[in-house]
Amino acid sequence: MWQRYKALIFDMDGTLVDSMPLHLVAWQQTAQEFGFVCDQEWLYARGGVPSRKIAALIAHEQQIALDPEAVARCKTAHYVAMIEQATPFPAMVALVQQAAATLPMAIGTGSLHANAERILAQSGLGLYIHTVVAADDVQGHKPAPDTFLLAAERLGVAAADCLVFEDTEIGRLAALAAGMDCVMVVEGAPDWATLTTGQTS
Repeated sequence: MWQRYKALIFDMDGTLVDSMPLHLVAWQQTAQEFGFVCDQEWLYARGGVPSRKIAALIAHEQQIALDPEAVARCKTAHYVAMIEQATPFPAMVALVQQAAATLPMAIGTGSLHANAERILAQSGLGLYIHTVVAADDVQGHKPAPDTFLLAAERLGVAAADCLVFEDTEIGRLAALAAGMDCVMVVEGAPDWATLTTGQTS
């Protein structure tokens, strides 16, 4: 299915790597320190959104005073302390290794660049990835298309020729907004029945 594209772009957390549970634990720890309610389902749905923007949403929705930058720093520190526990999904590793022989590949993530690079290095996936676009590389974050458009630009491939792999609706909307096709990753494997065509969105 992916062979008809000219480039592949992967979200990281929850798509390539089973790291979302670590992010949720980090949010739980941060919620205890700052006194906000930690709704894990709500947080998972916002995978791909930078922590400071999530903190601002929490402050708005829960009507409490929070410093988004301080909350983000705290959450990131908790996450980084556990980051070595993040492991890649075997089915996605197999896909990446197979596609690497013929296609350029990029990461388009809402995580910080340093954390994305660390996971790529420790998982071995960095051997196959040509470029990383992270939260600190763009102004407009998912569901805006900026992350994926910059990834395509760096790969030198037209947006319409890219296939995105995502695990959240916010990420899927970002891919479609970029004019790219998107496949959802469910339980660590691509669900080809979810293939959505960006050109008709």
